[in-house]
Amino acid sequence: YRLGFMKVHGLKPLLDVLASRNTNFQMQYQLIFCVWLMAYSSKVATAIIEMNAIPVLADALKGSGKEKVTRIVLAALRNLLEKPSDKHVVHVAATAMISCKVPTVIAVLANKQWQDADIREDVESLQERLEEYLLDLSSFDEYLSEIRSGRLQWSPVHRSDKFWRENAQRLNEKNHEVLKILTQLLEESQDSTVLQVAAHDFGEYVRHYPRGKKVLDSLGGKQLIMGLMNHADGQVRYEALVAVQKMMVQNWEFLGRQLKTD
Repeated sequence: YRLGFMKVHGLKPLLDVLASRNTNFQMQYQLIFCVWLMAYSSKVATAIIEMNAIPVLADALKGSGKEKVTRIVLAALRNLLEKPSDKHVVHVAATAMISCKVPTVIAVLANKQWQDADIREDVESLQERLEEYLLDLSSFDEYLSEIRSGRLQWSPVHRSDKFWRENAQRLNEKNHEVLKILTQLLEESQDSTVLQVAAHDFGEYVRHYPRGKKVLDSLGGKQLIMGLMNHADGQVRYEALVAVQKMMVQNWEFLGRQLKTD
């Protein structure tokens, strides 16, 4: 039944309702219960990960006030780490969990006295597996996971010159996956922080990748950023202005001095 449910496109509405946050705790439990059951299939677990469900499950774990919800979220997350047969997919899942601060929540849960043996076992398993990935996680892995989640925030990598020097060209990987996601966020997001960070990252990409301006032009990114210079939020306007300056000015050091002076 799992593959059949996936083939009739049942996963998306299920996850959409769960992400809407317009559900009571009982419905939330039932929806996550469905995710847990579906994730016993390697193919379905992979699809759930690719549909960006982990941030939604992480939110449920952080906001859970009921033990039964905590139990079922932990079980679902564990399945998403254990059931996919593709190691790359498991890596994507683990990175998404780390990006969503799941290890921090797990550490808190590990210090509680649980009567439920299933919760104790799931906490121990998730903690052990995520610690392994934390040791090998690169800054670009974290950045990529954040971009894929669509929940951009001012995490340290965005402001790091070292990160951009080393990784700007990697935004071209997988047919410009990251750049296309950033473009979509500029088109669709109503969140001011997301818009600020996306505009900033475009500027840094162009600054550190010589052919970046041409790539952005082809994706429509430049036009979207210029449109943000009329945004209602002042900080969005500022980041858009700086990004456009980076696209047009060749002497980056001069631009940096001018911005500091202003």
